[in-house]
Amino acid sequence: MAIRLGVDTLCYHCRLVEKEISLAEVIDEVAGVGAEFVQLNALHLEGYGQHGLDELRRRAQDRGMFFTLAGDFLGRAAHGATVEEGAERVAGWLTLAERLGSPYMRCASGFYRQELQGRPDLIAREQRFVIEVLRRSAERNDSQAQILLENHSDFTPEEYIGIIDAVGQSAVGVFLDVINPISVMADPLETVQALAPLAPAGHVKDYRMVSNYVPDRFHRTGFEIQWCYPGEGVADLPELLGAIAAVGREEDYLLSIEGLDNRAGVADQAERLKGSFAVLGSILAGLPNHDEQKVS
Repeated sequence: MAIRLGVDTLCYHCRLVEKEISLAEVIDEVAGVGAEFVQLNALHLEGYGQHGLDELRRRAQDRGMFFTLAGDFLGRAAHGATVEEGAERVAGWLTLAERLGSPYMRCASGFYRQELQGRPDLIAREQRFVIEVLRRSAERNDSQAQILLENHSDFTPEEYIGIIDAVGQSAVGVFLDVINPISVMADPLETVQALAPLAPAGHVKDYRMVSNYVPDRFHRTGFEIQWCYPGEGVADLPELLGAIAAVGREEDYLLSIEGLDNRAGVADQAERLKGSFAVLGSILAGLPNHDEQKVS
């Protein structure tokens, strides 16, 4: 198995929405830091017609890269979203994924668990909603793209396994973010070990912890977990990537860097991505089950 490294356009989100940088420029920049693919977010493709999409795809191919697609939220049952609306959103993303040549379409539920803590009934309602949306979407999926559900900041690993089992492993898989388990108070390594067999792709980022003190610094009021680029935080990335490699799948695993720590007016992506690629490349080179063969 080979773990292939790419870059998610979320690394450039704030600059993209402020039109400080174009997707064409993002493609050029990430090619220069060693990415093998670009994960495009559907939001960042709004306004692109077929010609524009074809131009982006040719640009990536000319630089030896390919695209994967990240859709958005399925919807939130508590806010009145319907199964049919969610399935229509998935259908649109699958069409877009096929146009881009993406092997999958990543999506996520639509709620944050912290907002529903203490309400297991509402969490269960959102889980049922996701299951029904994915069931209907899978029944209608006649594209070549696989539907992948990201372990976002919503369900526990056990709940994700329940979703996949309910929909069917032949119909949907997991998009595995190796750091997101922290958001639901789950152990990252145990989560990766549980979900990696169901996942052909995922995100990698890092995290740091920042203490919040009272004015005289006698005690803390708490602490924050802040996302950062791989290699800039405290995550045990060798252990987590090793757990992915240990699955020993025959197909290549597509791992995209998710740099959520970005701001408008700050063009620091290339430098930070270079550092992340160096860290991740060193880790992958030391994994016993990692194949150096490139994606054809």
